[in-house]
Amino acid sequence: MRSTLFAALLAVSVLGCIGKNQPVVDNSQVIQPEALGTPNSEQQGSSFTISTEAFYQASISSPSSPGRVISLSLNPNRKAEMRTDYLDKSQILVDTGGWTTLANGNLQLNLRRKGEGESIQLEFKTDGEKLVYTGSEYGTAGLTLWVKPIQE
Repeated sequence: MRSTLFAALLAVSVLGCIGKNQPVVDNSQVIQPEALGTPNSEQQGSSFTISTEAFYQASISSPSSPGRVISLSLNPNRKAEMRTDYLDKSQILVDTGGWTTLANGNLQLNLRRKGEGESIQLEFKTDGEKLVYTGSEYGTAGLTLWVKPIQE
């Protein structure tokens, strides 16, 4: 009986010590995702927004050419610039214009190629740190642009 009572008192003593001398968690020091500087960290729900300039890029391979690199710059003032480099020493194609958020939350680009009169519209589904093209102009592999550090 004494050993049972002693064991119970010992258990209560140990339980009373647990948690003492433990650091107090200060939530003001927790790093929030928006503090990490991702360009669309302020994205709410499925609506695309940015607070700083954002840069996205994709590399597309091709069996018949060196491939191409597509770069997209967006800024909070809703300006957009898309560059297509075919990696074959030809001139880089530059499309400029604006971007908007559609009712479904997707990103729509309204662009015009420098030196041409026709404009194009491209729609992207936002998915975390990437933009997924919803059309079919980029073949069966599609086009997925990934967020990258801003190019200087």
